[in-house]
Formats: sequence, C-alpha cells, structure tokens
Amino acid sequence: MVDQTQPDIAHVQSKNKAINHDKQNTIKLNKVRDIYKDSNGLDNITEHLMNQFRQILSEGRQWKNIKLFME
Repeated sequence: MVDQTQPDIAHVQSKNKAINHDKQNTIKLNKVRDIYKDSNGLDNITEHLMNQFRQILSEGRQWKNIKLFME
C-alpha cells in the first residue's frame, strides 16, 4: 500500500517553516524599529546598537539577493 501521508507531512512542514520564517522576520522588524525609534532616527545611537541594526539589515539583503538569483 502506498503511504499517502508523505505529501501531507511535507505540506505541514512547509507551512510550519513559512510560519516560523514570518515570526522571525517580525521579531527582526520590531527590533530594528525599536532601535530606530529609541535612537531618534539613528542620530543618538550607541555603537553596539548600530552594529545590531546593520546586522539585521544585512541579513535581509542577503535573502533578497538569494531570491533574485533563484528566479
């Protein structure tokens, strides 16, 4: 008998990955937004927070570049 649950498992895993990806992006967006607001538009920012801000933004750019190459 053919195991018919395999496509369902893959579908659920894919759905869970998408949900987790959205959660992680929301967390990163909120962190960047908080850094921006707390530092008055990056005018009054510590070096540590600036490094965090740049790190988060650079991660986003890397994903965009990967998506462009995959299309």
